[in-house]
Amino acid sequence: MSDRIQNSFYLLKEQVIEFKEASGKRTQKQIDLPYLKKRFKNKGYKEQKLKPVTYKDYDISLFYRRKPSAVKWKDFIATIADPDADILKYPDAIAESFILILISKVTNKFFAVTGGFGHIDIQEVATTDLGIEILSRIVKKEDKALRATKEQSFTGGVQGAIKFFRNDYNLNDNESFGVIYQELTASIDKSKLVNMFGFSIEDLRSNSTCIAKNSFSLKKSLNFKELLRVISACEKILKNSPIVQINAVTKVNKNKTALINSLNATIDQNVFAVYQKPTSSYSIEIGHKDFEKYFQAQRTTITFWYARKLHSESFDDPIRDIQSLVSVFRDKLPTLSKEDFDKVIDRGIIRTEDADGNLLTNDFIRDHYCTEIRHAGKSYFLIEKDWYEISVTMIDSINQTCTGFVKDRQYQGPQVNKWRATHTDENKYNASYIGQPNSLVFDKITPSNIEVCDIVRWDKDNIYLYHVKQGFDNSMRDLCNQVFISARKVIEDSKIKFDFVGQLYDKLANNNGNSPYIKKAKKQLQTITRQQFIDLFIARKIVFVLAVMDTSRAGTRTLLGNMTDFESNIAKFSLNELTKSMRNLDATFQVLQLSK
Repeated sequence: MSDRIQNSFYLLKEQVIEFKEASGKRTQKQIDLPYLKKRFKNKGYKEQKLKPVTYKDYDISLFYRRKPSAVKWKDFIATIADPDADILKYPDAIAESFILILISKVTNKFFAVTGGFGHIDIQEVATTDLGIEILSRIVKKEDKALRATKEQSFTGGVQGAIKFFRNDYNLNDNESFGVIYQELTASIDKSKLVNMFGFSIEDLRSNSTCIAKNSFSLKKSLNFKELLRVISACEKILKNSPIVQINAVTKVNKNKTALINSLNATIDQNVFAVYQKPTSSYSIEIGHKDFEKYFQAQRTTITFWYARKLHSESFDDPIRDIQSLVSVFRDKLPTLSKEDFDKVIDRGIIRTEDADGNLLTNDFIRDHYCTEIRHAGKSYFLIEKDWYEISVTMIDSINQTCTGFVKDRQYQGPQVNKWRATHTDENKYNASYIGQPNSLVFDKITPSNIEVCDIVRWDKDNIYLYHVKQGFDNSMRDLCNQVFISARKVIEDSKIKFDFVGQLYDKLANNNGNSPYIKKAKKQLQTITRQQFIDLFIARKIVFVLAVMDTSRAGTRTLLGNMTDFESNIAKFSLNELTKSMRNLDATFQVLQLSK
């Protein structure tokens, strides 16, 4: 066997916040070796003896765990397999893990190298951006070094994405508003491997790639001494200033405790408002830094303490929004005060597992929040555990871009109804078109769970599909996603004689709802047959319209005017991404601001 492996290393935090169930309080702990030994012991690790070797730059401690874990599919297979079959002889699997702690003798920084499930047990004490910080000091924005990315998105319908690039890309090529890189795979050329990391030219057959995330690794097999040399080299690299800003937003430094406390207090107030009022419009998504594992989980469990009693609720799907999350507390504990509600959230854990019951993610509820708020005249994004300040230059850029494409895509269709005082919600506004010439209303009609449109209208040359939104705010993300999904489906449908459009007609025609709105909407179809409805699409150009009614009380502001008047950057980012996506679909897209 070889003594060379590929491995990642982590930088540990200087301090960590711990929660004590008995008292319900959080306490700040200094991370040192005694603390880590106690922590790892509680997780089942035992410290291992090392050879009597002294290393120049690092003090070393090694921890090991051998743990049996039940294989959940065994009971399922037992219903068909013979009791003596080999498949049933071993009910448990054995998982071995190690955590190697390296303490720099010069900087006293703590680094960790892991194996098995050790990387899961180190997450809560590891910094979140070590690899990104190292890479920002190695590559330039124009370097054709990008090989793959894992991204967290504020905009569009995709919360996270993993991309692999067919040809060499750089950070400029992949730049997008509203995206934070969580992981990058990039190429490092031979000269940097020699000059920065101390490899000899004889050791290198070609360039190497690195993986930069909350850890850093070279995709190159290293022995232990080479690994120590790479870690030492990265410590030196981190002393330099970044040569590229990888993420277009600035992470709020942990030492800005007053700012972070104020931001967190605002979020806590918004979440409590959702608890008190289920229809609250506060937009907070629920996700996880390892979104791939989180959203592919087969089981999600919320656990929380109240009055010394443990409560839990499990779901087959991951929880995605604050309304779904808070409904769990509202159902079990409907009359909590703000103080008690905050304590329940403090104690809350979201745990996800795969089909075999193996742990995928396990973090405090608060660490799953994703949202945007305004504070002291600035915009901040919360992505799970970290706050980011949106730079003024980034906001200026999106304002300029947004203004440009809204002007280029001004609504050109027939005159629309005004949003009157009686239109207390989107459905009432949409229903105002029932009975009007060349108009049909399909609000709440969703064939295959797709919201095709709220209103269909047509003239001699065009047929318009309107998506109506009350409020230009963070919830624009969902509407923009709705428009894109609708456009993609209808354009695909145009190639197969509009079968899906026919399903839209059928869905309304066969609706058995008894509400006055559904009865009126269904009555529309008495004036047009299914085939006549499809023929409208065949004979005309399809135009997708995003129609927004601004609900701000800060005076009159228009999308065609000064975009800086609109505070929600998520709304603007989403509109920008939708415009690009519609262009890629070759779909005709127009923006309409409704008026009172």
